[in-house]
Amino acid sequence: MTRQNTIEIFLNEQYGHKCWIWNPNMTEEEFVSWWQGLSDSDIIKYYFNIKTLPGSLKKFTEKTPGSAEKRERGDPTSHKPYYYCHFHDVHDSYIVIGSETYRFRSRMRYDWKEHWFEYTSFRAKNAASTYSY
Repeated sequence: MTRQNTIEIFLNEQYGHKCWIWNPNMTEEEFVSWWQGLSDSDIIKYYFNIKTLPGSLKKFTEKTPGSAEKRERGDPTSHKPYYYCHFHDVHDSYIVIGSETYRFRSRMRYDWKEHWFEYTSFRAKNAASTYSY
């Protein structure tokens, strides 16, 4: 159920690979706080499955041609959304609210792909050690 006073965000996934209208079921303040609290593992999880983001996603389809300035490839040409999210990986994901940009701040010092490999290897090793025959 959608709460009152929640925001709707234009989400550009992977430089225009797919575009969405995202309702995270959060107010602007809740959304900024949530974004700033994300970890590298959260970004990686959403990168591999965008549909696990909180709230709901609806595929974006451009209805009206126009000439709005684009932030990234795949952005709408009919308007420049006030609430905007570019979602890719830990090095270049960000949100924009009006004229304020909030970049994701990676907390790891190495490449996220190495982090993902270590994470999945660790999970597989632990899962294998929990089986008893």
